[in-house]
Amino acid sequence: MIIQDVFKVLYSPLKAFEKLAKAPDVKGPAFILLVTLLASFGVQYINSSKTLIETEQGSRVYVPISATDIFSGRIVPVLTETAFRFFLNWLIYGAVFLLVLKLFRAKEGPWHHLFIIIGYTLIVAAVFSILNAIIVSTFPEIRLDFEVWNGALEGDEEMLQRMIQTYEDTWGSLFVYQLIPYFSIIIATWTAALGAIAIHFLREVSWNRALIITAIVSAVSLLLSGPLAF
Repeated sequence: MIIQDVFKVLYSPLKAFEKLAKAPDVKGPAFILLVTLLASFGVQYINSSKTLIETEQGSRVYVPISATDIFSGRIVPVLTETAFRFFLNWLIYGAVFLLVLKLFRAKEGPWHHLFIIIGYTLIVAAVFSILNAIIVSTFPEIRLDFEVWNGALEGDEEMLQRMIQTYEDTWGSLFVYQLIPYFSIIIATWTAALGAIAIHFLREVSWNRALIITAIVSAVSLLLSGPLAF
């Protein structure tokens, strides 16, 4: 039931939030966090599978990063950071919504209900993480020479730039790769739209006021959370 409510937010948000406004359930955001973590793991694994590194200098033998200890050592910090970003976005977005709603003198209600229902809007970012993983899975493999990979790991600026250039040379011309930077705009816009629907039903504000409030909240949240925003 919770899973259905979560994904219904994407394809039928009006009905979904009308129902959730009456009985917000924290299991929804908890499930979205799980999806986000799984998507993050998928992105990291696929990226690592697509990047092959030379085992020894001059050997011309390459193995995917996903098959090395580098991946296993990296995945826990990545997932920890993903969870941190999830809670940071949720906290900032919910807190700014609460403040702006008070400024607009919207209908009062339990603050935790607002935080719970706003948590459902984070499903958008999770879905785009899954989409990102699917897109990267179609990309060609990248081969990094031993000196380039190890030099980049040790902080050698020249080798780091060579590694970045290798990615650009291999993936840069792909149309779908060029679309990825625009994901953040789509995510922010879609999330804001869902936020407007959520507060319309939860705090019974008019559609016009809901849109204005959400636009302000999105702008302030972006400024507060910076590069971590959605």
